Amino acid sequence: MTPRFLRWSLRAYRRLLILYPDDLRRDFGQEMLEAFAQDLSAECAASGIKGAIRVWRITLRETIRIGLPAWLQIPSVAVPALSAAAVVVSQSPLLIMTIGREAPLRFHPGDATPLDALYALAIDAVVTALTSFVAVYPWKRASLISLDISRPGIG
Repeated sequence: MTPRFLRWSLRAYRRLLILYPDDLRRDFGQEMLEAFAQDLSAECAASGIKGAIRVWRITLRETIRIGLPAWLQIPSVAVPALSAAAVVVSQSPLLIMTIGREAPLRFHPGDATPLDALYALAIDAVVTALTSFVAVYPWKRASLISLDISRPGIG
């Protein structure tokens, strides 16, 4: 393996560490990075690309098993992810019907295409996720924002 691949792998793994719980990353992050670098170097020297794939497979499995559940316990991550997933699940029958329909014999400008439906689903999922994030993210503000609609004389 090239030194360039090893540097790229270390940068990628360092970014993956953000998925781990804060206390684990704070206490053992540097050791985790060093162990990954040593494992990757040793496997690449011994087995080449197969060794690198083996190390990455183990690393990604561990990240999914440990890091992802920790992130999903944070409401500002879980709620948008679940909202986007709900949009995709609820809209997928429409997408499947749109993609599965027979193409018209003649295409007229302005006709919806299956790709248009896919774009619409993606935009809907992203907007829903962002809206949910804004709703649950613990913004740093001195007090809650209130519309104060209970005061007489408003409206």
